[in-house]
Amino acid sequence: MLTDDQIEAAANVLVAARRENAVIEAIPQSCRPMTLADAYAVQDRFIERLGWPTSGWFCACTNTVIQEMLGLAEPYCARLFTDFIRPSPAILKGSDFPPIVLECEFGFRLSRDLPPRGTPYSRGDVEDAIASIHPTIEVVAGHLRDWTTQDVFSVIADNGTDGALIVGQGVEDWRGIDLKDVSVELRVNGSTERRGSGSNVLGDPIGSFVWLANSRAGAAGGGLKAGETHNTGTATEIYWVTPGDEAVADFGALGEVRVHVTAT
Repeated sequence: MLTDDQIEAAANVLVAARRENAVIEAIPQSCRPMTLADAYAVQDRFIERLGWPTSGWFCACTNTVIQEMLGLAEPYCARLFTDFIRPSPAILKGSDFPPIVLECEFGFRLSRDLPPRGTPYSRGDVEDAIASIHPTIEVVAGHLRDWTTQDVFSVIADNGTDGALIVGQGVEDWRGIDLKDVSVELRVNGSTERRGSGSNVLGDPIGSFVWLANSRAGAAGGGLKAGETHNTGTATEIYWVTPGDEAVADFGALGEVRVHVTAT
């Protein structure tokens, strides 16, 4: 278990990388998290020290391919920064981020809070609080070099290698849509590069969202807030971006979401 001083040291390394838009080799071994609890402790302190406002949560490692890549048999969660949640269509400067990958994800907004409580939320509890469901593209931009080969606890500490989130218009009348059967297609510069479906997200995106709600429902969790954006993990394999790429993720009945990553 990391000491408070080690947590502070790891957080300081990550804060410096984020503010300088730098890629670092790794969190120093002397303060590197080696357990899930340590990873979240560093993440919490990192976010506190960075001081950027947040407006939602995302869960990751909800896809078996990503779990195998990172070596974690369960999801994890991290924050979404307010200034990096953008409506579709969006234009991002590639130079504002480390190397980027794209993930096609289901986004949720709530009509009411899901606060901390002593008993787990059921699927029905969560469904009754959903105001709208959105097609999204998560722009993943890890500040750890070759983050896909880093230990997963370092990835979690680095706020889950967040970058930006592009949010499509979505639908409010979503109950007639079986999310696990929604086909997802990622087209880049007009060519289909990735295909997937809602079933790749823990078998069902709403099931993934229930996991997120309950992961945040503990006494120290803070819950999930209405009006914020919450994401549930990728339905497709990741796509590495080349600056200049224009990407469209088509979620069928949920609509499309678009992002252009410029070279400068």
